[in-house]
Amino acid sequence: MDLKTLLNDHQTGMSQFQDDYLVTVRAGGTLYGQYKQALRELYKRFRGLRELTSNNARLQNDIGELEYKIDCKVGCDNRFESRRNEIDLKEKIMLMEESQRVIKDTKREFTRFYQQAAYLKGKIGDLTDEKRHQLDIEMWEFKIKEMAVVDWITSGRLRNNTFEFLHSCPKSMKLRLAASIQNQEELIEWYDSKEECHIPKDLPEIELPGDAEKILSLAELS
Repeated sequence: MDLKTLLNDHQTGMSQFQDDYLVTVRAGGTLYGQYKQALRELYKRFRGLRELTSNNARLQNDIGELEYKIDCKVGCDNRFESRRNEIDLKEKIMLMEESQRVIKDTKREFTRFYQQAAYLKGKIGDLTDEKRHQLDIEMWEFKIKEMAVVDWITSGRLRNNTFEFLHSCPKSMKLRLAASIQNQEELIEWYDSKEECHIPKDLPEIELPGDAEKILSLAELS
């Protein structure tokens, strides 16, 4: 079996399962938390594609320049410079192949996180300052309770980090949380029976907006 066939099966990024469950669902906890995580990952891929596209364009320019130098025998009177141009050209071509592979996988991840964010946005609706604040409180209550569950299961006690998070909260929230995390059995039962906010396996097909399509088309041209 040839090397290219094997490498075609290699993903430089994450799988869709990782995108959905081990990133967005795992980090988010609540529906709002998942939305925030999806946006975080989407923005990273957005920035990544812009940078990758620019780097890819520079590689194309460098390759064109080196091909011109070699074809026109620029520097042919200096065998070291001529040889260096040939080596540089081969290196740039290999870098271009790797760049295109990374762009392909980043585009795939960008599209998946966009799907996630659009789906979750539809569930959450418009965010006012008041609504965002309330959802943030609910998300952090969930996260601190989750930290306490992990503490009880792994060490049989609440760890310092959990107490520090707890005591950083407003008084009413702190009292509410303190009451809910002290009973180990009830807390673990809550965690085991909590409502899962899993993202559907088959997210609905969506049409990417113009600005996103522009970024992807630029990456496609690279």
